Amino acid sequence: MPPGRIPQYKLHCFSSRNNTIVTFTDPRGNPIAWYSGGSCGFKRGQRASYEAGYQCAVRIFKIIENTAATKGMVRIALFFNGFGQGRDAMQKALMTSEGGNVKALVEVVGDRTPIKIGGTRSKKMRRL
Repeated sequence: MPPGRIPQYKLHCFSSRNNTIVTFTDPRGNPIAWYSGGSCGFKRGQRASYEAGYQCAVRIFKIIENTAATKGMVRIALFFNGFGQGRDAMQKALMTSEGGNVKALVEVVGDRTPIKIGGTRSKKMRRL
């Protein structure tokens, strides 16, 4: 990293129908901390709930605030992946008072959800 450049950390939010995983990485891509619905204490079907995603977001925000306090100025690129409830929870948590300090650090917001275009050929129609 050249002197005078502010490092850009990455925050990945993967949310599926079954779970929400939030990972905070350094500029090289090495994970600093991660939380999932299960690591926040939610079991089975509760891991995919809105509340589980919100708890993951709030806990990772505390890690980001500590990193910003120790390293000085940091920039954050936020990447979403998937269409689960945790995605909405992360967005809402960022807009509330818990995400106020982190929201100022976010520079880039991206979506890395793969979208099927065309896809495989469907099964033939059933005739009666």
